[in-house]
Amino acid sequence: MGAQNKTRSSLFLIELIIAILFFSLGAAVCVQAFVRAHTLTGEARDLSFASSVVSSAANVVKYTDGDLADVQARFPGAYADGADIAVDYDSGFAPCGAEDAAYTLRIHTEDGGAQRTAAIRMDGRDGNTIYELALHWPPEVQNG
Repeated sequence: MGAQNKTRSSLFLIELIIAILFFSLGAAVCVQAFVRAHTLTGEARDLSFASSVVSSAANVVKYTDGDLADVQARFPGAYADGADIAVDYDSGFAPCGAEDAAYTLRIHTEDGGAQRTAAIRMDGRDGNTIYELALHWPPEVQNG
């Protein structure tokens, strides 16, 4: 009778180990799914913010011809960065200084005579472009 109890105990132990193994594998898959969902949520949040700001900047540039003073009036913290206009944002999407920047809006305008162009983009902290928009419009005709 002792040998039969030993066999039953061994089988129960093996079944328990197998059950723990399956639960561990299931838990690992769930953790990976949650991590991926968290990453996608962050990317979607960044893309939503970037597309909103870039679209707003496109409207401002088109109707003000990309004048720095006009852009600064609508985007606090805008500054000239060489030939571009830049605005830095922190991780909470508030305008900030360059040292705290998690996102940078860049506006580059060119006057081609018959057509004005602007390249507007939002870059992340790592320098990768999150969202960009090319804008083309005719210069305003002055009636005189």
